[in-house]
Amino acid sequence: MANEQNSLETSPAVVSDEAAVAVRLAGEFFVRGVEIVARAHGGDLLRGIIFTAIAVANGEAQPTSGGGERRPVSVMSISHSIGVPYETTRRYVNMLVADGLCVRHGRRGVVIPDHALLTEGMAAAYRESYASFNRLVTALKRIHPPPAGPPG
Repeated sequence: MANEQNSLETSPAVVSDEAAVAVRLAGEFFVRGVEIVARAHGGDLLRGIIFTAIAVANGEAQPTSGGGERRPVSVMSISHSIGVPYETTRRYVNMLVADGLCVRHGRRGVVIPDHALLTEGMAAAYRESYASFNRLVTALKRIHPPPAGPPG
């Protein structure tokens, strides 16, 4: 009986309309994100993905309020995290370093410096990403509104 229940829960035919809409909305959000990242990096999606993966890894040690030291990340770690061959990742990191958008910290790894995160292109990407995220949240709330609070 438990096996039957598990197969029903994972069966594609049993997906609710609400879940199907949520998956479509998430897919649209993802595609918009891909477009935004590629545009912010001159149409080079892989460059944008590698830049973003480094920036995210650098910020993992920071408090959510910002500030603090960025943590260097190895090229190998980035390669593994995004599933891109090491040599390809290394070449793109070298391009980012040559363009001044990434800095090596010896054997500790690489860091995206502040100035690379504060360009007009990146500011436009942040604005677009924020708007896209807000559209996703608003649409998800429409299909599944939060529960009403206690009467006031």
